[in-house]
Amino acid sequence: MNNATPPVGLISNPGSGHNRDQFERIRARIARCTAIHHLVTNTPAEVKPALEELARRGVGLLAINGGDGTASNILGEVLESGLFHTLPTVALLPGGTANMNAGDIGIKGSLWKATDRFCQWCEGGRVTEGRLARRALMRVATATRPPQYGMFLGGGAIIQGTEYAHREVHSRGLRDDLSLALTTLRTAWGLFRNDPDFNRHVSIEFTLDDAPAVTHDTLILAISTLHRLAFGMRPFWGTGPAPIRVTVFRQGCSRFGRTFISIIRGRPNRNAIPESGYFSHNVAAIRLQLDGMLNLDGEILAVNGLVDIRASTPLDFLIL
Repeated sequence: MNNATPPVGLISNPGSGHNRDQFERIRARIARCTAIHHLVTNTPAEVKPALEELARRGVGLLAINGGDGTASNILGEVLESGLFHTLPTVALLPGGTANMNAGDIGIKGSLWKATDRFCQWCEGGRVTEGRLARRALMRVATATRPPQYGMFLGGGAIIQGTEYAHREVHSRGLRDDLSLALTTLRTAWGLFRNDPDFNRHVSIEFTLDDAPAVTHDTLILAISTLHRLAFGMRPFWGTGPAPIRVTVFRQGCSRFGRTFISIIRGRPNRNAIPESGYFSHNVAAIRLQLDGMLNLDGEILAVNGLVDIRASTPLDFLIL
């Protein structure tokens, strides 16, 4: 390693999904990699002091071992605090339950394999050519809480799917893409059968960039800066370079089953058009007005009023 190479910092959340049952093994592997400054945070209050220490050390790469919520919390603090004169490259390890962010722009594989591969990269030449992806986060602001950051926000039936996952899937020890696949299929089946446990549509007013506001009776809402969601889903087909992707299914959308399958495969069929109740746009900012629940990277937010969503300064993510 060149002496001029900036050091690597790693923050772990031992309470995240996969970390709960294998953290000591993961910590031992990291400890053998002397190139990494490893800090463990057990509560959100410990995140900022950890980042302050890593900023003082001048880290050029910040790795995060945790779930989607942990990563968004840490990266939000990085973006809001201004602790780093130069924003670090980011590496996401799949230490959480779902790990949707890491699946798109992180270190692939199981937590153990991803950690071992990352340590080998740190101990080697640290080649980044062809291994970086640039993404923004979403800065989500409401009237009742400080701004939060995330890379996926969902509403409508996604809330019922989240409740089902916590109740029936995660409680049985199922995680990662398998748990998300089961949850998605069960939610879609519930919607196809018009099951009231899943079909709880919500009225949402949308303002996309500077366009006039429109209101949709919303069955499914998905907003993300990711390109690939869980188990390869690519449910966005809007055009243009704007970083925030928005897809809406209206209540009563036609030919739901076949159209839903085509959309999550990233190949929307001819029925995926506004006239049939399907919308997808790329935007730089979006405002929502609703009384209901939203899922921001796994955290359920109760909202009654305006939600302002804007793209953050983009970050570079290491993909291995």
